[in-house]
Amino acid sequence: MSWLLGAAWAVPLGLAAFAHRDRFWWTPALGSVLAIAAALLVSSGSGLELPWLLLNTRLGLDEQGRVFLLFSALLWTVAGIHAAVDLRSSRSGGRYRTLFLIAMAGNLLLILSRDLVSFYTGFAVMGIAAYGLVIHDGGVQALRAGRVYLAMTVAAELALFTALVLIAHQTGNLTPTPEQLGRLDALALGLLIVGLGIKAGLVPLHVWLPLAYPAAPPSAAAVLAGAMSKVALLGWLRYLPLGQVASPEWGAFLILLGLASLLLALPAGLVQPDPRAVLAYSSIAKAGLLVLTLGLVLMEPSLAPVGVAAVALFAAHHGLVKGALFLGVGLIDTKSGRALVYGGLALLALALAGAPLTSGAVAKFGIKPALESPEWAWLGPLVGASTVAMALLMLRFILSLGVVAGHADSQPVPARAGRVGSWLLLVAVVVAFPFVWGSPEAWWGSWMAIAIALGLAAPFALAARLRPALLRPLVGRIPPGDLLAMAVPLSAAFTWLGGVLLGHWLRLVVGLKRTLNALARWATQPNPDPERLLRPWATAGTLWLALLALLLLSVAVGGALTGLVPPTHRG
Repeated sequence: MSWLLGAAWAVPLGLAAFAHRDRFWWTPALGSVLAIAAALLVSSGSGLELPWLLLNTRLGLDEQGRVFLLFSALLWTVAGIHAAVDLRSSRSGGRYRTLFLIAMAGNLLLILSRDLVSFYTGFAVMGIAAYGLVIHDGGVQALRAGRVYLAMTVAAELALFTALVLIAHQTGNLTPTPEQLGRLDALALGLLIVGLGIKAGLVPLHVWLPLAYPAAPPSAAAVLAGAMSKVALLGWLRYLPLGQVASPEWGAFLILLGLASLLLALPAGLVQPDPRAVLAYSSIAKAGLLVLTLGLVLMEPSLAPVGVAAVALFAAHHGLVKGALFLGVGLIDTKSGRALVYGGLALLALALAGAPLTSGAVAKFGIKPALESPEWAWLGPLVGASTVAMALLMLRFILSLGVVAGHADSQPVPARAGRVGSWLLLVAVVVAFPFVWGSPEAWWGSWMAIAIALGLAAPFALAARLRPALLRPLVGRIPPGDLLAMAVPLSAAFTWLGGVLLGHWLRLVVGLKRTLNALARWATQPNPDPERLLRPWATAGTLWLALLALLLLSVAVGGALTGLVPPTHRG
Protein backbone atom coordinates (compact mmCIF):
# COMPACT_ATOMS: atom_id res chain seq x y z
CA MET A 1 0.00 0.00 0.00
CA SER A 2 3.03 2.28 -0.06
CA TRP A 3 1.88 3.64 -3.45
CA LEU A 4 -0.72 5.63 -1.51
CA LEU A 5 2.12 7.78 -0.14
CA GLY A 6 2.82 9.07 -3.62
CA ALA A 7 -0.81 9.27 -4.69
CA ALA A 8 -1.82 11.22 -1.57
CA TRP A 9 -0.15 14.43 -2.78
CA ALA A 10 0.04 13.69 -6.53
CA VAL A 11 -3.75 13.43 -6.92
CA PRO A 12 -4.56 16.99 -5.75
CA LEU A 13 -1.68 18.28 -7.87
CA GLY A 14 -3.11 16.48 -10.90
CA LEU A 15 -6.64 17.68 -10.20
CA ALA A 16 -5.36 21.26 -10.07
CA ALA A 17 -4.76 21.06 -13.83
CA PHE A 18 -8.53 20.71 -14.42
CA ALA A 19 -9.97 22.67 -11.49
CA HIS A 20 -10.20 25.96 -13.42
CA ARG A 21 -13.01 24.53 -15.57
CA ASP A 22 -16.54 24.97 -14.28
CA ARG A 23 -17.51 21.35 -14.87
CA PHE A 24 -14.74 20.25 -12.45
CA TRP A 25 -16.13 22.34 -9.58
CA TRP A 26 -16.09 19.23 -7.35
CA THR A 27 -12.31 18.65 -7.48
CA PRO A 28 -11.40 20.30 -4.10
CA ALA A 29 -13.75 17.90 -2.31
CA LEU A 30 -11.91 14.80 -3.61
CA GLY A 31 -8.33 16.04 -3.53
CA SER A 32 -7.37 14.58 -0.14
CA VAL A 33 -9.44 11.39 -0.10
CA LEU A 34 -6.42 9.19 -0.87
CA ALA A 35 -4.46 10.96 1.85
CA ILE A 36 -7.09 9.82 4.38
CA ALA A 37 -6.78 6.31 2.99
CA ALA A 38 -2.99 6.46 3.35
CA ALA A 39 -3.25 7.60 6.97
CA LEU A 40 -5.60 4.71 7.78
CA LEU A 41 -4.13 1.88 5.67
CA VAL A 42 -0.38 2.38 5.29
CA SER A 43 1.58 0.72 8.08
CA SER A 44 4.08 2.66 10.18
CA GLY A 45 7.60 2.49 8.86
CA SER A 46 6.49 2.13 5.23
CA GLY A 47 8.35 4.19 2.66
CA LEU A 48 8.40 5.09 -1.02
CA GLU A 49 11.48 6.22 -2.94
CA LEU A 50 11.20 8.28 -6.11
CA PRO A 51 14.77 8.63 -7.49
CA TRP A 52 13.57 10.56 -10.57
CA LEU A 53 11.94 13.34 -8.52
CA LEU A 54 14.01 16.26 -7.20
CA LEU A 55 17.10 14.84 -5.44
CA ASN A 56 15.79 11.32 -4.88
CA THR A 57 12.54 12.06 -3.04
CA ARG A 58 11.80 9.81 -0.09
CA LEU A 59 8.32 9.52 1.37
CA GLY A 60 7.36 7.71 4.53
CA LEU A 61 4.93 7.44 7.40
CA ASP A 62 5.69 7.18 11.10
CA GLU A 63 3.32 7.57 14.04
CA GLN A 64 3.76 11.35 14.24
CA GLY A 65 3.31 11.70 10.49
CA ARG A 66 0.18 9.53 10.61
CA VAL A 67 -1.44 11.87 13.16
CA PHE A 68 -0.62 14.98 11.12
CA LEU A 69 -1.67 13.35 7.85
CA LEU A 70 -5.01 12.13 9.21
CA PHE A 71 -6.27 15.36 10.75
CA SER A 72 -4.87 17.51 7.93
CA ALA A 73 -6.40 15.37 5.18
CA LEU A 74 -9.76 15.25 6.98
CA LEU A 75 -9.76 19.03 7.34
CA TRP A 76 -8.75 19.56 3.69
CA THR A 77 -11.62 17.30 2.61
CA VAL A 78 -14.29 19.14 4.60
CA ALA A 79 -12.89 22.55 3.62
CA GLY A 80 -12.73 21.33 0.03
CA ILE A 81 -16.44 20.54 0.10
CA HIS A 82 -17.12 24.09 1.30
CA ALA A 83 -14.83 25.56 -1.37
CA ALA A 84 -16.49 23.51 -4.11
CA VAL A 85 -20.06 24.37 -3.07
CA ASP A 86 -19.53 28.01 -2.16
CA LEU A 87 -17.65 28.95 -5.33
CA ARG A 88 -19.43 26.74 -7.84
CA SER A 89 -21.03 29.68 -9.62
CA SER A 90 -18.33 32.26 -8.87
CA ARG A 91 -16.44 33.84 -11.78
CA SER A 92 -13.17 33.47 -9.89
CA GLY A 93 -13.99 30.00 -8.57
CA GLY A 94 -11.69 28.25 -11.05
CA ARG A 95 -8.66 30.21 -9.88
CA TYR A 96 -9.52 29.58 -6.24
CA ARG A 97 -9.99 25.83 -6.75
CA THR A 98 -6.67 25.56 -8.57
CA LEU A 99 -4.72 27.35 -5.86
CA PHE A 100 -6.59 25.44 -3.15
CA LEU A 101 -5.51 22.09 -4.65
CA ILE A 102 -1.92 23.24 -5.17
CA ALA A 103 -1.70 24.35 -1.53
CA MET A 104 -3.21 21.00 -0.51
CA ALA A 105 -0.62 19.08 -2.52
CA GLY A 106 2.23 21.07 -0.94
CA ASN A 107 0.89 20.50 2.56
CA LEU A 108 0.48 16.76 2.07
CA LEU A 109 3.90 16.39 0.41
CA LEU A 110 5.51 18.15 3.35
CA ILE A 111 3.85 15.82 5.86
CA LEU A 112 4.89 12.68 3.94
CA SER A 113 8.43 13.84 3.12
CA ARG A 114 11.38 12.08 4.70
CA ASP A 115 14.12 14.18 3.08
CA LEU A 116 15.02 17.85 3.40
CA VAL A 117 14.44 18.76 -0.25
CA SER A 118 10.87 17.52 -0.50
CA PHE A 119 10.07 19.02 2.91
CA TYR A 120 11.14 22.45 1.70
CA THR A 121 9.43 21.99 -1.67
CA GLY A 122 6.12 21.22 0.00
CA PHE A 123 6.56 24.17 2.36
CA ALA A 124 7.27 26.61 -0.49
CA VAL A 125 4.47 25.36 -2.77
CA MET A 126 1.95 25.48 0.05
CA GLY A 127 2.97 28.96 1.21
CA ILE A 128 2.96 30.67 -2.20
CA ALA A 129 -0.31 29.06 -3.32
CA ALA A 130 -1.98 30.14 -0.07
CA TYR A 131 -1.22 33.77 -0.97
CA GLY A 132 -3.78 33.51 -3.79
CA LEU A 133 -6.33 32.18 -1.30
CA VAL A 134 -5.78 35.08 1.11
CA ILE A 135 -6.29 37.77 -1.57
CA HIS A 136 -9.20 35.97 -3.28
CA ASP A 137 -11.71 38.60 -2.17
CA GLY A 138 -9.74 41.35 -3.91
CA GLY A 139 -10.77 44.04 -1.41
CA VAL A 140 -8.50 46.51 0.33
CA GLN A 141 -8.37 44.42 3.50
CA ALA A 142 -7.53 41.24 1.58
CA LEU A 143 -4.83 42.90 -0.51
CA ARG A 144 -3.19 44.43 2.52
CA ALA A 145 -3.32 41.10 4.36
CA GLY A 146 -1.86 39.46 1.25
CA ARG A 147 1.09 41.87 1.12
CA VAL A 148 1.98 41.23 4.74
CA TYR A 149 1.43 37.47 4.35
CA LEU A 150 3.60 37.28 1.24
CA ALA A 151 6.44 39.27 2.82
CA MET A 152 6.46 37.07 5.90
CA THR A 153 6.12 33.87 3.86
CA VAL A 154 9.12 34.74 1.69
CA ALA A 155 11.12 35.54 4.82
CA ALA A 156 10.08 32.19 6.33
CA GLU A 157 11.06 30.30 3.20
CA LEU A 158 14.44 32.01 3.03
CA ALA A 159 15.20 31.23 6.69
CA LEU A 160 13.98 27.64 6.37
CA PHE A 161 15.90 27.05 3.13
CA THR A 162 19.12 28.27 4.73
CA ALA A 163 18.48 26.16 7.83
CA LEU A 164 17.87 23.00 5.80
CA VAL A 165 21.00 23.61 3.71
CA LEU A 166 23.01 23.94 6.92
CA ILE A 167 21.42 20.77 8.30
CA ALA A 168 22.36 18.86 5.14
CA HIS A 169 25.92 20.23 5.28
CA GLN A 170 26.46 19.55 8.98
CA THR A 171 24.94 16.07 8.98
CA GLY A 172 26.13 15.09 5.50
CA ASN A 173 22.71 13.63 4.77
CA LEU A 174 19.45 14.72 3.14
CA THR A 175 17.62 12.36 5.50
CA PRO A 176 19.36 13.13 8.81
CA THR A 177 18.96 10.76 11.72
CA PRO A 178 18.07 11.96 15.23
CA GLU A 179 21.63 11.28 16.35
CA GLN A 180 23.02 13.44 13.54
CA LEU A 181 20.66 16.29 14.45
CA GLY A 182 22.30 16.43 17.86
CA ARG A 183 25.39 17.94 16.15
CA LEU A 184 23.65 21.00 14.67
CA ASP A 185 25.16 24.38 15.45
CA ALA A 186 23.44 27.51 16.75
CA LEU A 187 22.95 29.12 13.33
CA ALA A 188 21.06 26.12 11.90
CA LEU A 189 18.84 25.83 14.98
CA GLY A 190 18.15 29.56 15.09
CA LEU A 191 17.14 29.76 11.43
CA LEU A 192 14.97 26.64 11.82
CA ILE A 193 13.14 28.24 14.75
CA VAL A 194 12.67 31.55 12.93
CA GLY A 195 11.56 30.07 9.59
CA LEU A 196 8.97 27.78 11.13
CA GLY A 197 8.10 30.32 13.85
CA ILE A 198 6.72 32.67 11.19
CA LYS A 199 4.42 29.94 9.90
CA ALA A 200 3.32 29.06 13.46
CA GLY A 201 2.58 32.71 14.25
CA LEU A 202 4.91 33.17 17.20
CA VAL A 203 5.33 36.66 18.64
CA PRO A 204 6.90 38.85 17.24
CA LEU A 205 6.67 36.98 13.91
CA HIS A 206 2.87 36.73 14.04
CA VAL A 207 1.76 39.97 12.37
CA TRP A 208 0.49 38.28 9.19
CA LEU A 209 -1.83 35.90 10.98
CA PRO A 210 -4.52 38.23 12.47
CA LEU A 211 -4.74 39.96 9.09
CA ALA A 212 -4.85 36.87 6.85
CA TYR A 213 -7.38 34.75 8.75
CA PRO A 214 -10.24 37.31 8.66
CA ALA A 215 -9.46 38.29 5.05
CA ALA A 216 -9.42 34.77 3.60
CA PRO A 217 -12.63 32.90 2.65
CA PRO A 218 -13.83 30.45 5.35
CA SER A 219 -12.49 27.37 3.55
CA ALA A 220 -9.05 28.98 3.17
CA ALA A 221 -8.97 30.29 6.75
CA ALA A 222 -9.87 26.80 8.00
CA VAL A 223 -6.91 25.10 6.33
CA LEU A 224 -4.56 28.02 7.04
CA ALA A 225 -5.28 27.77 10.76
CA GLY A 226 -5.93 24.06 11.06
CA ALA A 227 -3.49 22.40 8.66
CA MET A 228 -0.90 24.73 7.13
CA SER A 229 0.21 26.44 10.33
CA LYS A 230 0.69 23.05 12.01
CA VAL A 231 3.55 22.13 9.69
CA ALA A 232 5.76 24.31 11.86
CA LEU A 233 5.24 21.90 14.75
CA LEU A 234 5.94 18.93 12.50
CA GLY A 235 9.16 20.55 11.26
CA TRP A 236 10.36 21.17 14.80
CA LEU A 237 9.49 17.63 15.85
CA ARG A 238 11.53 16.27 12.94
CA TYR A 239 14.56 18.53 12.85
CA LEU A 240 15.14 19.81 16.38
CA PRO A 241 17.43 17.52 18.42
CA LEU A 242 14.61 16.54 20.78
CA GLY A 243 15.65 13.76 23.15
CA GLN A 244 19.23 13.69 21.84
CA VAL A 245 21.10 16.45 23.63
CA ALA A 246 20.15 19.04 26.23
CA SER A 247 20.05 22.56 24.78
CA PRO A 248 19.41 24.88 27.74
CA GLU A 249 19.93 28.09 25.74
CA TRP A 250 17.61 27.20 22.89
CA GLY A 251 15.12 25.62 25.28
CA ALA A 252 14.97 28.83 27.31
CA PHE A 253 14.62 30.83 24.08
CA LEU A 254 11.61 28.75 23.01
CA ILE A 255 10.08 29.12 26.46
CA LEU A 256 10.43 32.90 26.25
CA LEU A 257 8.87 32.93 22.76
CA GLY A 258 5.99 30.82 24.02
CA LEU A 259 5.38 33.05 27.03
CA ALA A 260 5.52 36.19 24.88
CA SER A 261 2.93 34.68 22.51
CA LEU A 262 0.65 33.81 25.41
CA LEU A 263 0.97 37.19 27.11
CA LEU A 264 0.34 39.25 23.99
CA ALA A 265 -2.24 37.17 22.14
CA LEU A 266 -4.77 36.64 24.91
CA PRO A 267 -5.41 40.30 25.87
CA ALA A 268 -5.18 41.43 22.22
CA GLY A 269 -7.81 38.87 21.24
CA LEU A 270 -10.23 39.99 23.94
CA VAL A 271 -10.70 43.45 22.36
CA GLN A 272 -11.18 42.27 18.76
CA PRO A 273 -14.63 42.98 17.27
CA ASP A 274 -14.34 40.34 14.52
CA PRO A 275 -14.73 36.70 15.68
CA ARG A 276 -12.21 35.57 13.05
CA ALA A 277 -9.59 37.91 14.53
CA VAL A 278 -10.40 36.50 17.98
CA LEU A 279 -9.72 33.01 16.61
CA ALA A 280 -6.48 34.23 15.04
CA TYR A 281 -5.15 35.46 18.36
CA SER A 282 -6.22 32.25 20.05
CA SER A 283 -4.08 30.40 17.48
CA ILE A 284 -1.09 32.54 18.44
CA ALA A 285 -1.66 31.72 22.11
CA LYS A 286 -1.96 27.98 21.45
CA ALA A 287 1.21 28.06 19.35
CA GLY A 288 2.92 29.73 22.29
CA LEU A 289 1.80 26.96 24.64
CA LEU A 290 3.11 24.24 22.33
CA VAL A 291 6.43 26.00 21.71
CA LEU A 292 6.82 26.41 25.47
CA THR A 293 6.39 22.64 25.78
CA LEU A 294 9.00 22.02 23.08
CA GLY A 295 11.37 24.34 24.94
CA LEU A 296 11.02 22.23 28.06
CA VAL A 297 11.73 19.08 26.04
CA LEU A 298 14.85 20.68 24.57
CA MET A 299 16.08 21.51 28.06
CA GLU A 300 15.27 18.06 29.45
CA PRO A 301 15.73 15.26 26.85
CA SER A 302 14.10 12.69 29.13
CA LEU A 303 10.75 14.44 28.51
CA ALA A 304 10.93 13.74 24.76
CA PRO A 305 8.84 10.52 24.61
CA VAL A 306 5.96 12.13 26.48
CA GLY A 307 6.37 15.65 25.13
CA VAL A 308 6.58 14.73 21.43
CA ALA A 309 3.48 12.53 21.56
CA ALA A 310 1.60 15.20 23.53
CA VAL A 311 2.47 17.94 21.03
CA ALA A 312 1.32 15.76 18.10
CA LEU A 313 -1.99 15.00 19.87
CA PHE A 314 -2.46 18.66 20.75
CA ALA A 315 -1.81 19.64 17.13
CA ALA A 316 -4.53 17.21 16.00
CA HIS A 317 -7.04 18.59 18.50
CA HIS A 318 -6.28 22.21 17.71
CA GLY A 319 -6.22 21.69 13.94
CA LEU A 320 -9.62 20.02 13.85
CA VAL A 321 -11.27 22.44 16.29
CA LYS A 322 -9.85 25.61 14.75
CA GLY A 323 -10.68 24.50 11.21
CA ALA A 324 -14.23 23.65 12.25
CA LEU A 325 -14.62 27.02 13.98
CA PHE A 326 -13.67 28.98 10.86
CA LEU A 327 -15.97 26.87 8.69
CA GLY A 328 -18.77 27.34 11.22
CA VAL A 329 -18.36 31.13 11.14
CA GLY A 330 -18.80 30.88 7.37
CA LEU A 331 -22.11 29.08 7.87
CA ILE A 332 -23.75 31.88 9.86
CA ASP A 333 -24.92 33.41 6.57
CA THR A 334 -27.46 30.62 6.01
CA LYS A 335 -31.18 31.33 6.12
CA SER A 336 -32.07 28.20 8.05
CA GLY A 337 -30.26 26.08 10.58
CA ARG A 338 -28.50 29.01 12.24
CA ALA A 339 -29.41 27.74 15.71
CA LEU A 340 -27.72 24.43 14.89
CA VAL A 341 -24.62 26.30 13.73
CA TYR A 342 -24.52 28.34 16.94
CA GLY A 343 -24.81 25.16 18.99
CA GLY A 344 -21.93 23.55 17.12
CA LEU A 345 -19.79 26.66 17.50
CA ALA A 346 -20.46 26.69 21.25
CA LEU A 347 -19.29 23.05 21.53
CA LEU A 348 -16.16 23.84 19.54
CA ALA A 349 -15.43 26.90 21.69
CA LEU A 350 -15.70 24.76 24.82
CA ALA A 351 -13.26 22.27 23.30
CA LEU A 352 -10.75 25.02 22.51
CA ALA A 353 -11.06 26.30 26.08
CA GLY A 354 -10.31 22.83 27.46
CA ALA A 355 -13.70 22.17 29.08
CA PRO A 356 -14.36 18.73 30.60
CA LEU A 357 -15.28 15.89 28.22
CA THR A 358 -13.77 17.71 25.23
CA SER A 359 -10.73 17.18 23.05
CA GLY A 360 -9.13 20.21 24.69
CA ALA A 361 -9.19 18.51 28.07
CA VAL A 362 -7.41 15.45 26.67
CA ALA A 363 -4.84 17.54 24.80
CA LYS A 364 -3.94 19.63 27.85
CA PHE A 365 -3.76 16.53 30.02
CA GLY A 366 -1.14 15.16 27.60
CA ILE A 367 1.26 18.10 27.96
CA LYS A 368 0.77 18.32 31.73
CA PRO A 369 3.75 16.05 32.62
CA ALA A 370 6.12 18.27 30.65
CA LEU A 371 4.92 21.32 32.59
CA GLU A 372 5.49 19.73 36.01
CA SER A 373 9.29 19.99 35.96
CA PRO A 374 10.54 21.04 39.44
CA GLU A 375 12.91 23.58 37.89
CA TRP A 376 10.01 25.31 36.17
CA ALA A 377 7.35 25.00 38.85
CA TRP A 378 6.20 28.59 38.27
CA LEU A 379 5.06 27.65 34.76
CA GLY A 380 2.14 25.62 36.12
CA PRO A 381 0.24 28.58 37.64
CA LEU A 382 1.07 30.71 34.61
CA VAL A 383 -0.32 28.13 32.19
CA GLY A 384 -3.36 27.80 34.46
CA ALA A 385 -3.93 31.54 34.21
CA SER A 386 -3.61 31.31 30.42
CA THR A 387 -6.30 28.62 30.47
CA VAL A 388 -8.64 31.04 32.24
CA ALA A 389 -7.77 33.71 29.68
CA MET A 390 -8.43 31.28 26.82
CA ALA A 391 -11.85 30.50 28.26
CA LEU A 392 -12.55 34.25 28.38
CA LEU A 393 -11.36 34.51 24.79
CA MET A 394 -13.85 31.86 23.72
CA LEU A 395 -16.63 33.72 25.51
CA ARG A 396 -15.58 36.81 23.62
CA PHE A 397 -15.69 34.79 20.40
CA ILE A 398 -19.28 33.68 21.04
CA LEU A 399 -20.36 37.24 21.84
CA SER A 400 -18.64 38.64 18.75
CA LEU A 401 -20.53 36.32 16.41
CA GLY A 402 -23.25 38.94 16.29
CA VAL A 403 -20.99 41.01 13.99
CA VAL A 404 -21.02 38.27 11.35
CA ALA A 405 -24.69 37.47 11.92
CA GLY A 406 -25.66 41.11 11.46
CA HIS A 407 -23.92 41.25 8.09
CA ALA A 408 -25.33 37.88 7.08
CA ASP A 409 -28.90 38.98 7.77
CA SER A 410 -28.66 41.50 4.94
CA GLN A 411 -27.45 38.88 2.45
CA PRO A 412 -28.69 35.46 3.62
CA VAL A 413 -28.06 32.46 1.41
CA PRO A 414 -29.86 29.13 1.31
CA ALA A 415 -28.40 26.41 3.49
CA ARG A 416 -26.52 23.93 1.33
CA ALA A 417 -26.67 20.35 2.56
CA GLY A 418 -23.14 19.54 1.40
CA ARG A 419 -21.30 22.11 3.43
CA VAL A 420 -23.58 21.95 6.48
CA GLY A 421 -23.48 18.14 6.56
CA SER A 422 -19.70 17.95 6.17
CA TRP A 423 -19.23 20.55 8.90
CA LEU A 424 -21.47 18.60 11.29
CA LEU A 425 -19.38 15.51 10.54
CA LEU A 426 -16.25 17.44 11.52
CA VAL A 427 -17.95 18.61 14.72
CA ALA A 428 -18.86 14.99 15.46
CA VAL A 429 -15.20 13.98 15.09
CA VAL A 430 -14.22 16.68 17.57
CA VAL A 431 -16.92 15.53 20.01
CA ALA A 432 -15.74 11.89 19.72
CA PHE A 433 -12.06 12.84 20.04
CA PRO A 434 -11.69 12.51 23.85
CA PHE A 435 -13.44 9.13 23.94
CA VAL A 436 -11.32 7.66 21.14
CA TRP A 437 -7.88 9.09 21.93
CA GLY A 438 -8.15 9.96 25.63
CA SER A 439 -8.27 7.97 28.85
CA PRO A 440 -11.01 8.59 31.45
CA GLU A 441 -8.66 10.44 33.79
CA ALA A 442 -7.97 12.95 31.01
CA TRP A 443 -11.62 13.77 30.35
CA TRP A 444 -12.23 16.25 33.14
CA GLY A 445 -9.63 18.80 32.17
CA SER A 446 -9.75 22.43 33.32
CA TRP A 447 -13.23 22.63 34.79
CA MET A 448 -11.99 25.00 37.50
CA ALA A 449 -10.55 27.37 34.87
CA ILE A 450 -13.89 27.40 33.05
CA ALA A 451 -15.72 28.21 36.28
CA ILE A 452 -13.29 31.04 37.08
CA ALA A 453 -13.62 32.41 33.56
CA LEU A 454 -17.41 32.42 33.84
CA GLY A 455 -17.18 34.22 37.17
CA LEU A 456 -14.82 36.84 35.75
CA ALA A 457 -16.89 37.31 32.62
CA ALA A 458 -20.22 37.70 34.41
CA PRO A 459 -19.80 41.36 35.51
CA PHE A 460 -18.49 42.35 32.08
CA ALA A 461 -21.41 40.61 30.36
CA LEU A 462 -23.81 42.39 32.72
CA ALA A 463 -22.16 45.74 32.04
CA ALA A 464 -22.29 45.12 28.29
CA ARG A 465 -25.98 44.31 28.61
CA LEU A 466 -26.99 47.24 30.84
CA ARG A 467 -24.47 49.88 29.71
CA PRO A 468 -23.07 49.01 26.28
CA ALA A 469 -21.27 52.36 25.99
CA LEU A 470 -19.15 51.53 29.05
CA LEU A 471 -17.09 48.82 27.32
CA ARG A 472 -17.37 50.07 23.75
CA PRO A 473 -14.12 52.12 23.87
CA LEU A 474 -12.16 48.93 24.57
CA VAL A 475 -13.38 47.13 21.44
CA GLY A 476 -10.89 47.44 18.63
CA ARG A 477 -8.38 49.22 20.86
CA ILE A 478 -5.65 46.91 19.52
CA PRO A 479 -5.94 46.59 15.73
CA PRO A 480 -5.34 43.21 14.04
CA GLY A 481 -1.67 42.89 13.32
CA ASP A 482 -0.98 44.95 16.49
CA LEU A 483 2.76 45.55 15.98
CA LEU A 484 2.14 46.81 12.45
CA ALA A 485 0.22 49.73 13.96
CA MET A 486 3.62 51.00 15.08
CA ALA A 487 4.49 51.38 11.41
CA VAL A 488 2.16 54.39 11.11
CA PRO A 489 4.13 56.83 13.33
CA LEU A 490 7.43 55.28 12.29
CA SER A 491 6.61 55.81 8.63
CA ALA A 492 5.66 59.43 9.31
CA ALA A 493 8.87 59.98 11.29
CA PHE A 494 11.07 58.56 8.56
CA THR A 495 9.24 60.56 5.91
CA TRP A 496 9.87 63.76 7.91
CA LEU A 497 13.51 62.82 8.42
CA GLY A 498 13.91 62.14 4.72
CA GLY A 499 12.47 65.57 3.89
CA VAL A 500 14.83 67.29 6.30
CA LEU A 501 17.85 65.43 4.97
CA LEU A 502 16.80 66.09 1.39
CA GLY A 503 16.70 69.82 2.11
CA HIS A 504 20.18 69.70 3.59
CA TRP A 505 21.38 67.62 0.65
CA LEU A 506 20.09 70.19 -1.85
CA ARG A 507 21.80 72.97 0.06
CA LEU A 508 25.03 70.97 -0.02
CA VAL A 509 24.70 70.62 -3.79
CA VAL A 510 24.36 74.38 -4.13
CA GLY A 511 27.33 74.87 -1.81
CA LEU A 512 29.40 72.41 -3.80
CA LYS A 513 28.62 74.27 -7.01
CA ARG A 514 29.73 77.53 -5.45
CA THR A 515 32.89 75.89 -4.14
CA LEU A 516 33.74 74.55 -7.58
CA ASN A 517 33.21 78.00 -9.10
CA ALA A 518 35.51 79.49 -6.46
CA LEU A 519 38.07 76.79 -7.21
CA ALA A 520 37.96 77.70 -10.91
CA ARG A 521 38.51 81.37 -10.12
CA TRP A 522 41.33 80.51 -7.73
CA ALA A 523 43.06 78.38 -10.35
CA THR A 524 43.36 81.42 -12.64
CA GLN A 525 44.93 83.65 -9.95
CA PRO A 526 48.74 83.98 -9.68
CA ASN A 527 50.54 82.34 -6.69
CA PRO A 528 47.50 80.58 -5.13
CA ASP A 529 47.58 79.16 -1.59
CA PRO A 530 46.37 75.50 -2.01
CA GLU A 531 46.42 74.66 1.69
CA ARG A 532 44.07 77.52 2.57
CA LEU A 533 41.40 76.27 0.15
CA LEU A 534 41.70 72.53 0.87
CA ARG A 535 41.66 72.71 4.68
CA PRO A 536 37.78 72.87 4.99
CA TRP A 537 37.25 69.92 2.60
CA ALA A 538 37.95 67.16 5.14
CA THR A 539 35.13 68.31 7.42
CA ALA A 540 32.76 69.13 4.55
CA GLY A 541 33.35 65.76 2.90
CA THR A 542 32.64 63.87 6.10
CA LEU A 543 29.40 65.76 6.66
CA TRP A 544 28.41 65.16 3.03
CA LEU A 545 28.86 61.42 3.28
CA ALA A 546 27.07 61.23 6.64
CA LEU A 547 24.04 63.18 5.41
CA LEU A 548 23.90 61.17 2.19
CA ALA A 549 23.96 57.89 4.16
CA LEU A 550 21.18 59.07 6.48
CA LEU A 551 19.12 60.19 3.51
CA LEU A 552 19.38 56.81 1.78
CA LEU A 553 18.61 54.96 5.03
CA SER A 554 15.52 57.04 5.77
CA VAL A 555 14.19 56.65 2.22
CA ALA A 556 14.71 52.87 2.32
CA VAL A 557 13.16 52.34 5.74
CA GLY A 558 10.30 54.76 5.06
CA GLY A 559 9.47 52.99 1.80
CA ALA A 560 9.50 49.58 3.47
CA LEU A 561 7.24 50.72 6.28
CA THR A 562 4.84 52.49 3.89
CA GLY A 563 4.17 49.16 2.19
CA LEU A 564 2.89 47.76 5.49
CA VAL A 565 0.76 50.76 6.51
CA PRO A 566 -2.97 50.63 5.68
CA PRO A 567 -3.89 53.04 2.85
CA THR A 568 -6.26 54.94 5.16
CA HIS A 569 -3.35 56.01 7.36
CA ARG A 570 -1.16 57.36 4.58
CA GLY A 571 -0.95 61.10 4.05
